[in-house]
Amino acid sequence: MKKITLTLLVVIGYLCMSCAKKDLALSQSTPTIKNVAINAVPGNGSLGDTNIKYFGRWDFSSTTQYISYWGGAYIKVNFTGTTVKIKVVNTTNYYARIDNGPWVSYIGASGTIDLTSTPLAAGTHTLSVAQGKDYSYVFNFQGLILDDGAVTNAPSTGTDLIEYIGDSITAGYTDPQANVSDYAWVCAEALGTEHTQIAYPGIALVNGFGLNADKTGMDLQYFKARSLANANSPAWDFGTYTPKIIVINLGQNDNSTSVPDDTFQADYISFLANVRAKFPNAEIFVMRTLAGVKVAPTLAAVNARVATGDTRLHYIDTNGWLTPNSADYTGNSGVHPSVDGHIKVANLLKPILAPYLTGGTPPVSVYLDHCDAISGWASGNTLSLNTSDKKEGSGALQAVGSSILDFQKVFTPINTGAAITNGFIRFWYYVSDASLLGSNNQVELGSGGTNDVSEYNWDIGPLSNGWNLITKTFASAGTTGGTPNLNAINWFRIYHAKTGSVITRIDAIQILH
Repeated sequence: MKKITLTLLVVIGYLCMSCAKKDLALSQSTPTIKNVAINAVPGNGSLGDTNIKYFGRWDFSSTTQYISYWGGAYIKVNFTGTTVKIKVVNTTNYYARIDNGPWVSYIGASGTIDLTSTPLAAGTHTLSVAQGKDYSYVFNFQGLILDDGAVTNAPSTGTDLIEYIGDSITAGYTDPQANVSDYAWVCAEALGTEHTQIAYPGIALVNGFGLNADKTGMDLQYFKARSLANANSPAWDFGTYTPKIIVINLGQNDNSTSVPDDTFQADYISFLANVRAKFPNAEIFVMRTLAGVKVAPTLAAVNARVATGDTRLHYIDTNGWLTPNSADYTGNSGVHPSVDGHIKVANLLKPILAPYLTGGTPPVSVYLDHCDAISGWASGNTLSLNTSDKKEGSGALQAVGSSILDFQKVFTPINTGAAITNGFIRFWYYVSDASLLGSNNQVELGSGGTNDVSEYNWDIGPLSNGWNLITKTFASAGTTGGTPNLNAINWFRIYHAKTGSVITRIDAIQILH
């Protein structure tokens, strides 16, 4: 696109921002210009056809090809006629879907790829084409070839965009169709949103350790236009699109490269702050690694950022989502989910994200207890009300001592309105010295009025000194003595073994769905 043409477009006012569409002219030497042309007229499938919509990080600076350098980049368009071909440059793996049918793989393909070896019925058709499953992730798009007289039209696109940040797990690298079959893609499609996958096999969060000693970590690479396969990457223009939701799943490769936990935690805090600076209003979700590594520093990093006032940052406890040494993983690896494993993760992630999308219903919150009074509460330690260090209301319950029983209460039955598929418990929990806590612990919620009767239970998970925001989904809970009646919850307890006197506090116990 020539500078004269761009200048004229600016003057006549056709420039505006769009959501991850063809709206960026990006190179190392030219300025970034956001451009959305009027889509009222049919197109011919050529490179400049504005009916073709682009999702991912695309470089539109060339007049002969548009290029994306991150896996999972895709295009969407409607077309008429009975056949369609795509022109690409890089030899890589492409996946095409027509009329919401199955994804068809084109492995090691380049040049002109026929996407309709069997002609379609005459009419208007939908087309999506994505790239993935290699280490270059280069998608050089040069346009479509249609039947004589056939035209394109603008496709239907989702209102919102979800950006996923991760490694090979988020890229679905070990699965046959990779990026279009991983949990990120499956979940976003099920939610009716567009999506981007800023993910690369082997990448760690922290730069400079182990196998990544000569590579960049996601702490730096996320802010670049290209993946690790392109070392000399320009910075990405974060004004190009704005995700409604960002989902981060990192830490697996930091564990394998022996990044110290304190280094990982400090880097994660900084990374979350830097992502927040780029997207002040996005809802950011940090996933516990599916294999359960780097859990403590991940949660501590989230809690540290929440403590600074980031109310749009959330931790997702994925404990129990997949079963180790099962068909949930490829080759029973315990690291990379299988296709079915990715679907399970997507189905569990979907209800967590859905309320935060446009038109979604905000989570319904039912307070079990505001923890503003000690009436009805029991503890094996000295129980009091702390009115100075609290997270909500007029106070927080405080227990001081070395007894295993922290907090316990029998309630008048409460109808939470939640279901096992979409409900979760959330509360604040303070610890003065986490090093004095033993491994024997449990959070219990039930409808039997006592322990081990119609009870959900969870390991409280890793804790850091100070306030910790605890979130536990019902779907990940263990059950004892039958399944609780969520319309009649009347029991709550926390116990935690201690090797010395510890101050614990609890505040704002809620059920959300």
